[in-house]
Amino acid sequence: MFFLRALLPQHLPSLQKLKIGYCNKMEASIPKCDNMIELDIQRCDRILVNELPTSLKSLFLCYNQYTEFSLHQNVINFPFLEELVLDFTGFVECPSLDLRCYNSLSTLSIKGWHSSSLPFSLHLFTKLHYLYLYDCPELESFPMGGLPSNLRNLKIYNCPKLIGSREEWGLFQLSSLLEFSVSDEFENVESFPEENLLPPSLTDLNLRNCSKLRIMNKKGFLHLKSLKSLYIWNCPSLESLPEKEDLPNSLYTLRIEECGIIKEKYEKEGGERWHTICHIPMVTIDLIEQE
Repeated sequence: MFFLRALLPQHLPSLQKLKIGYCNKMEASIPKCDNMIELDIQRCDRILVNELPTSLKSLFLCYNQYTEFSLHQNVINFPFLEELVLDFTGFVECPSLDLRCYNSLSTLSIKGWHSSSLPFSLHLFTKLHYLYLYDCPELESFPMGGLPSNLRNLKIYNCPKLIGSREEWGLFQLSSLLEFSVSDEFENVESFPEENLLPPSLTDLNLRNCSKLRIMNKKGFLHLKSLKSLYIWNCPSLESLPEKEDLPNSLYTLRIEECGIIKEKYEKEGGERWHTICHIPMVTIDLIEQE
């Protein structure tokens, strides 16, 4: 078996961006780059990640057994870091992780976290605007202190236990939240969203792969006076949408894809419920605009 070793130069003082992807057999260390602002390492299981420059603004990293940070293992403390994307897919036990970029981080994305909780407090990240969690089946709740007050965009995909505790998140209090996206089977949930779950500031609501969802709860839309876009994709059990009078007047775009029952009931040609959504300026069902 052939392995690449020491392929990367040891010192690249002017390098600002470095991307390495899908080099599973390459054995090397990240070169010393005093001015690096973006590092993207994906599917490179034998690359040693350590002693990264404090100048980093963006870090995209698929974790592996060689991943270490500085002299303090698994401490991420880059004072200028704005975007952090971590992928733990394949790890049975997640490593300890300490994030300390409280005053700079604006985007945090975590995939494949297998513990019941995150090892850091999210509310300390005062500038965090975008939080994305993917494929975290054991994650049960957010850390004590809740979500950052300035959060604008929240995506939760395939985190069933976390979704089960959604009424404890305190979303209604997040006055800056504009977009919420969820992808989950919604086991034992027939109706969504619950009353007072989502904040009045919300402009975009996206539901994907909610195979058990049957009803869009009209009470959950009572306070969504700023909602402009509703996107529903691959919810085959969904039977009904709120009545015309229960939908926000602000709603401008309704997109429905791969929702067989809804398509039959609500499409313009022959849909018995078309009259309940025909007032919405832009309605698209399975990529066909209902003009």
